[in-house]
Amino acid sequence: MLNLSAVILRTVLLLLLSVYSTDGKMDMIAKKQDFQVGEEILLLCKAGGEGDITWQKDGEEIDDEEIVLKVDETSSKLLIKKATMKDAGRYTCMCAYDTGHEDDIHTTLYVYDGPSFGSTNTYHEFLEGKNGMVPCLATGQPELDVHWLRDKQEISSNVGRRVHTTSDNRLLIEKVRRDDAGTYVCHAKIRGRSVTKELLVSVVVNAPPTVRLREEVKKVIAGPETNVSLICLVDGLPKPNITWSMPVTFDPSHHQFNSDRSQLTIQSVVRADFGEYVCTATNKIGENSTTIMLHVFEAPEVFVSVDKVNASVGERVSVSCNISGHPQPELHWLNKQNWQGLDSTSGRVRVVEGMLEIDEVVPSDGGLYSCVAVSVSGNASRDVAIYTVPGPPHYLSVSPGPTSVVFSLKTLPISGGTPITSFVLQWKQNTAEQWERTIVPDSDPLVITALKPYTLYTVRLAALNMVGQGQFSDEQSVRTHGIRKFRNVYMLFIFILICLCNFLLFIPHVFNI
Repeated sequence: MLNLSAVILRTVLLLLLSVYSTDGKMDMIAKKQDFQVGEEILLLCKAGGEGDITWQKDGEEIDDEEIVLKVDETSSKLLIKKATMKDAGRYTCMCAYDTGHEDDIHTTLYVYDGPSFGSTNTYHEFLEGKNGMVPCLATGQPELDVHWLRDKQEISSNVGRRVHTTSDNRLLIEKVRRDDAGTYVCHAKIRGRSVTKELLVSVVVNAPPTVRLREEVKKVIAGPETNVSLICLVDGLPKPNITWSMPVTFDPSHHQFNSDRSQLTIQSVVRADFGEYVCTATNKIGENSTTIMLHVFEAPEVFVSVDKVNASVGERVSVSCNISGHPQPELHWLNKQNWQGLDSTSGRVRVVEGMLEIDEVVPSDGGLYSCVAVSVSGNASRDVAIYTVPGPPHYLSVSPGPTSVVFSLKTLPISGGTPITSFVLQWKQNTAEQWERTIVPDSDPLVITALKPYTLYTVRLAALNMVGQGQFSDEQSVRTHGIRKFRNVYMLFIFILICLCNFLLFIPHVFNI
């Protein structure tokens, strides 16, 4: 009996094991949980054994044969060709096994619409200093969470920030700055799900042109070596185009620009380059210009009719002087002997309309004269040498010798503007005779030699320079000395005579006569 009971128990256990071993775990296969409106939804349910498979959505049975499709005795699929928002929910696959056992498996599907950005503009331009508003027209179902980002950093919704977001998903930029330009991201996310979408929005900042100058007035001296650069400091967004207007016709060999035309270089500046240069900057926002005044000065130049004049005493001399330059220089004549200006328009020495005039030239008129041009752009001068004969010697003394006369000059005579090279020495015995003369270099003693002893002569002296002989000194009378050796003989004779007389007087005393 015991063995029979054990056999029966084992048989029942085997039957139960065989029944439940065919009802394995159920499985539901789905590509994903999140589906976009209009997308196909496919769920495959596999039972662990044969049985009757049914589907439920949110606890209610789905009996639509177009949706629920039987695959075989152990599997079924649920097919929704175009999902709608109503198709979201909890789906349950239930199986009533032929063995009488029941089992189910479930999953939750989410259906979303969007996010989409509709007609949101992805390009915005704002004027520097003004407020800018960038909308993000994000829509979707279920509800969206919208954020703005820049450089992967979320932009705050704090209204105290200059750049912040608003409750209606707009980006507000107050008092737009240049560094606000760039790419912004509107990030939209289905609330509670990982479904996101981003829209890139470009912000461009514009600024009207502004023009500044380093120098509003430029002053240069004209000349072949003179180059001048006029610099126009331009700002603005977009980068402005620069144009110039000038008082002369553009000449590429004379006018040169740098790459962006912000610098105009004028080479070998001439007087004609004088005037207003207008720098104009233009972009799509507006236009701005400014003016540089270029003053071109010409260095004074002096032109004289002659560089050197040889004039006789009593002659009239005139030397013309012309000057040029910008602004027009003032003309002055200067006597370089005494560094006195010649400003008089009348008198023996005068300046009339730039011409130096000297009437009845005298030796003291000789020397250098300078025609000077004086201007704010500089000074220039040219020298004129006026040469005449020397003046008469003054402060002259003479010293006689036995056969000579020596002249002594305390001061040299007026040179006449050119150095004295020699002296003319003249002498004669009486007024009826012709003057005799000798010429002595200025470096030698002023001596007349080979004269007669103890003789009265009339002498005089004149200086010579490259122009000629000057006036003679006043005539002086001088007597040469006697010859010294004859005087000594005479004195000897007298001495002998005195001795003889004394001897004759002494004899009577000797002889007691």
